[in-house]
Amino acid sequence: MDTALSWIKAYVPDLEVSAHDYTEAMTLTGTKVEGYRELDKNLEKIVVGEICSIEKHPDADKLIICQVNIGADAPIQIVTGASNVHVGDKVPVVLDGGKVAGGHDGGPRPEEGIRIKKGKLRGVESFGMMCSIEELGADREYYPDAPESGIYILPADSVPGDDAIEVIGLRDTVFEYEITSNRVDCYAVIGIAREAAATFGKEFVLPKIKPTGNHENVNDFLRVDVEDTELCKRYTARMVKNIQLAPSPRWMQKRLAASGIRPINNIVDITNYVME
Repeated sequence: MDTALSWIKAYVPDLEVSAHDYTEAMTLTGTKVEGYRELDKNLEKIVVGEICSIEKHPDADKLIICQVNIGADAPIQIVTGASNVHVGDKVPVVLDGGKVAGGHDGGPRPEEGIRIKKGKLRGVESFGMMCSIEELGADREYYPDAPESGIYILPADSVPGDDAIEVIGLRDTVFEYEITSNRVDCYAVIGIAREAAATFGKEFVLPKIKPTGNHENVNDFLRVDVEDTELCKRYTARMVKNIQLAPSPRWMQKRLAASGIRPINNIVDITNYVME
């Protein structure tokens, strides 16, 4: 079972611990952690940038020159070959001296990442790089809004200069647990969070559930019959009407993606979320 630390913190908000200390303490108290992955490994100096202007490169047909607002006193100039960017787009920008996890082709990632330095592309200075989702160490499978080839476009409400890795949901650590058959209470995020709260002496905060529904009788719409009460003692159902298919909230998409579950739409994502 894989669980993102950010999801655990949703129920244990005061939990502040390193990945190593979390692994050691949880294992010692009976919830064995097999290992962990830091999603922001080798991601340094990457901020939200807003493209202010675009012009053609004077000496290269496939390159463009962008002026990018990174929340500083003045925009920086970045030369790119990406064809999917437009004025006003918010994009992840790695600054001079920063690092990305890998290349845009999604191939094997260098152990120490790739250091980005300012330089010249066909004679024009470039002071950073706009990033694809693969360069950030993530996979398009879990970020279905990422283009097949090109720069990852951030939400329109992203603020220039903010931590782009936090915006995307990669400022996180995913832990892999070995849950034994006698600890079925830990086969869910809430169970793991309860153990974390007890282990570190923190308050455990359950999500607040608000009653919903109307005055209609569910029995007028559906019926559940348990045909073998030895195999299934109880089965319940609830009907939800007037559903509109749409993307799920970004906070839910980020939690699912960090835990290795591909966001698809609100119906599928809500189902996967409550099953976790």
